[in-house]
Amino acid sequence: MQRALENQEREIALVHHKTGVKKSFILRPFRPGDEDAVMKCVSEEYGDTYYRREYYDKELLSRKANNGGLFLFLAYCGDDVCGIQSIISHDPSETRLEAASQIFRKDYRGYGLPYELVKYTYEAAKALNPSCIYASTVVFHDITQRMCEEAGMVPVAFNLGSHLTSRMHNSFSLGSSEKYAQAILILPVGRKDAGEIYIHPDIASSVRRLYEELGVGYNIVSDIPSDDDTAVPEHTELDVSVNEREQSVSITVSEIGSDLIQKVREVRSCHDGGYWTMQLILPTDRSPALRAYEELVREGFFYAGIRPLCSDREQIFMQYTGGVRFCFDEYKLTDRFRILMDEIIRLKRISEAGPCGG
Repeated sequence: MQRALENQEREIALVHHKTGVKKSFILRPFRPGDEDAVMKCVSEEYGDTYYRREYYDKELLSRKANNGGLFLFLAYCGDDVCGIQSIISHDPSETRLEAASQIFRKDYRGYGLPYELVKYTYEAAKALNPSCIYASTVVFHDITQRMCEEAGMVPVAFNLGSHLTSRMHNSFSLGSSEKYAQAILILPVGRKDAGEIYIHPDIASSVRRLYEELGVGYNIVSDIPSDDDTAVPEHTELDVSVNEREQSVSITVSEIGSDLIQKVREVRSCHDGGYWTMQLILPTDRSPALRAYEELVREGFFYAGIRPLCSDREQIFMQYTGGVRFCFDEYKLTDRFRILMDEIIRLKRISEAGPCGG
């Protein structure tokens, strides 16, 4: 991506919305030698607490930025770096591109520069024709949420508990939640049809609304089949990623088997209590997803939104938060995100009231 854009600098003039001061800025892709500028942006805003640790290792940052996977874009005012934005490509099973890590220095806020950098980087991402552009934003302010929605992105999910709030440091108030939450948005690009998806009746209205807002084709099936063990594979296939530093677990299910709950319990037995949380990505392109949803709810998991158009299979997020404290009323959310959060809170309470909840 960056090689294709290496000569495509963009110069823009912007006016500060309070002071009326006009400044000229350059937007451009990362170049070898920009590592210190990138690290300066991150360290000024987050100290040493930012969760993407490659931004604190110059050699690792250089390797990722120059050899693939991490595409960086910078905003400059003269010789002074103002902010950064990244686009991340994932393994071949993922057809999305992820817009991540937009960080601006305080001296350059108020010019509308973040939105200009979003438009610039999204143009570059769209040129590669991914299935979609995926973004996760903070909830201690709604600036990035609003900016992404203005760029055409649709709020689709939350990730509750990916990082410990006590480890975070920045120039905004983080609130009282014990763990940090991310708000997730999607912009459809190359894929316009989700196909047939198996969605439990409890969440069908929410899922239907989100796919309608995305403006893509879909066909929801909510009829729960009668028990038939032969229709479900014996063994579940899943990948588990554990972040000991942040006490978070991510489970991606690729095959729903009759032993799904046994596998999930095994993972949770090793990572429960304290501030441990779990996010489970459940495929919804086959009928076993309907029973799996019910079983996961009985285990204390709850629906946290959809993961659409990110691969060749549609998915939903299921979340387990244990006894970790979340103060949802403190979240700064757009109206569309607030509607989704209210739905999630309702389902969380239902799950926690069950025999295996909490």
